[in-house]
Amino acid sequence: MKLVLPLLVIGFLLSSATLPAQTDIAIGEWKSYLPYVNGNWVTQSDSKVYFATEWSLAVLDKTDLSFQRISKVEGLSQVGISLVQFNRFSNTLMIVYTNSVIDLVKPEGIFSLFDIANSQSITGDKEVYHVLMEDENTAYISANYGLSQLDLRENKFPFTTFTGMPVEASAVFQGYLYMATEEGIFRILQGSSFPEDFSQWEKLDEEEGFPSAYASTAMTLYNNELYFSVNDTLFRYDGQEKNFVHLESDHYVRFLTAEGPRLIAGYYCNVDLCSGKVLYFSPDNTYVPAPNNCDDRPIYAIEDATGNVWFADEWREFRFHENGDEFCNRVTLNAPYSNNISQMVVYEDELWIASGGVTANYSYINREDGFFALLDGSWYTYNRNTRSELAGLFDFYDLAIHPETGDIYVASFLDGLAVFDREQITVYNDTNSTLNNAGVDSSRTRVSGLAFDQNNDLWISNHYADRPFSVFRADGTWKSFQPSACNENELLQVLVDRNNYKWFVVGSSTSGIMLFDEGDPEDDSDDRCRLFSSNNSNLPSNKVNCMVMDLDGDIWVGTEQGVVVFECGDPFAAICIGSLRTVLQDSFGAHLLETENVRTIAVDGANRKWFGTDNGIFVQSADGLEQIAYFHVDNSPLFDNTINDIAINPVTGEIFIGSNKGLQSLRGTATEGGVINTNQVKVFPNPVRPEYDGVIAVSGLARDADVKITDLSGQLVYQTIAEGGQAIWDGRDYNGRKAATGVYLVYSTSPESLNNPNAVVARILFIN
Repeated sequence: MKLVLPLLVIGFLLSSATLPAQTDIAIGEWKSYLPYVNGNWVTQSDSKVYFATEWSLAVLDKTDLSFQRISKVEGLSQVGISLVQFNRFSNTLMIVYTNSVIDLVKPEGIFSLFDIANSQSITGDKEVYHVLMEDENTAYISANYGLSQLDLRENKFPFTTFTGMPVEASAVFQGYLYMATEEGIFRILQGSSFPEDFSQWEKLDEEEGFPSAYASTAMTLYNNELYFSVNDTLFRYDGQEKNFVHLESDHYVRFLTAEGPRLIAGYYCNVDLCSGKVLYFSPDNTYVPAPNNCDDRPIYAIEDATGNVWFADEWREFRFHENGDEFCNRVTLNAPYSNNISQMVVYEDELWIASGGVTANYSYINREDGFFALLDGSWYTYNRNTRSELAGLFDFYDLAIHPETGDIYVASFLDGLAVFDREQITVYNDTNSTLNNAGVDSSRTRVSGLAFDQNNDLWISNHYADRPFSVFRADGTWKSFQPSACNENELLQVLVDRNNYKWFVVGSSTSGIMLFDEGDPEDDSDDRCRLFSSNNSNLPSNKVNCMVMDLDGDIWVGTEQGVVVFECGDPFAAICIGSLRTVLQDSFGAHLLETENVRTIAVDGANRKWFGTDNGIFVQSADGLEQIAYFHVDNSPLFDNTINDIAINPVTGEIFIGSNKGLQSLRGTATEGGVINTNQVKVFPNPVRPEYDGVIAVSGLARDADVKITDLSGQLVYQTIAEGGQAIWDGRDYNGRKAATGVYLVYSTSPESLNNPNAVVARILFIN
């Protein structure tokens, strides 16, 4: 076990404390952007409701209905929550993750339990279905392997009963411990000497008035009786005999809860094309249904002491029914539409995301998520559910933004190019452009890569088409190409370099990259094309995943076996075959990331390279030879080691990271820098107050500028080189002493100001 969460978060989770508002993140801090779209489990304390989402925790305050969000970035130990349960007796919140790790949030700290996840006795999946809080010290965990007792005081498991079948729920009633399984209801006297032995458990069968063969999916205590399902029927049991309560046609009982005045029964549909139901039962066993806008596919629901009901549902939105209201309230949080990320682009201060949807062998997934954007702190979604123009378009694979107009161009691998001018969406395919359909699927126009050139012409990869790429010129005209010298049509990403040459990732096994030069647009005879493969270049593999141009104009290529750099003045020259970086690894020389599947590469303002792989993120120096950092799930808040894309805001230095488990960001130390210092150099934070212990950033500088910090008397306190256009200072002098109260001057020298090296560009106020 280990302590995982900061005390501030503990206080918030277990009390009515409020997390401080955060409008920005400091250097080195992380931020999550997760799709808080629905709750897949729900529990409550006296003051809060806890919704488990697919990736994190949404916490609602019952008084003002405000939400807070808690993820691995804020301190949870894992990503992906299957259920949560609050213990009122001990003020403990149990969080169970999809990998069966458990966090216990207690007033004295938070502890992570790995017993179930690491158990060698449990083979296969370890899925938890239900948690019963018996008292302040005891919880029972129902899972697909059986039933475990957890001592909440000692954070230990006194026993586990392996049943050989899933246990759906448990209850303690009249001195017995009961469990509901797919083969019936079993019980054992509490305090039995060996509850681990499943043969000691008694099945309730014909002698107790039960069928000889039946399944039970839910149980709970209510009104001093045990309620449970037998097949599709709800019964109550007084310890001697069971009595019929309710049968809902074409539905089975998915859950039973009784935390408030009524028994809440959730029903799931047994047949296709019908919705679930939630019924509220009173002590006399009469019932009323929840409003029909509460329960599409109900997973769980709870009632509080005032009669308000809170729902977890498979469909989107958080739902709650205030006592006496005719309809349910539904809440949608400001969040991305989904966790799916294929490509990200930062434009000015905007983030645009294509959700992707293509398999490893480039088959369709028919993902309908579309594309979404973070604009001025709010999320916007564009797909067939929000825009009628996008009906029939799925698997949005790539996107590009017009450098001048800001129009959004989005590639649908299923059928065409969507152009969004911030008001209207226009779709181009084989009927109204030179884009043509795939040879392997004549009904689909596969658009797989987009990039603007220096003339603001859009170059488009047209996967598996006879003429496999097109250009959509700034004047509105189209042209398609099939270079005779390069017989490849499985084109993916396209990149335009400083020579205005076009680099295409090739998806075939025979080549990795195709290079194309159109020359004179009016003269087809001067077109040039070249293929790079592992046979004729230093490409370590023909499986190329990504390309990026760095700040020096060099092309960095990520493959399934590391990285190659094309740093030739003329990439068409025969001697241009790419170079492999040799780095020191375990005292031996090795090619850069040669054992890694490099999925994406981004370049920050200091020209450092951020490599996203199957094993996390490697940050290398500008030349690739020195490792600056390595982030993975075990040493950072990173959600997942499989990195799909990285995009960097050059102005703020925020690094957006898209993995298989969603979007998050890290505020980096580098920003873009110009040739000279700007006239708006900024210092953050300023003033520096006594409680602040982070780094101080000076941005708006020339790239790699020399920076000196002095006190008012001219005494040098600190000196550094800007990382791109931003200098970082920890607020201490060369002796490690924190700067005293006073004003400090920032001097910056750039190549254009060598004749005036002592110009003050900023002032920093320290208050200690």
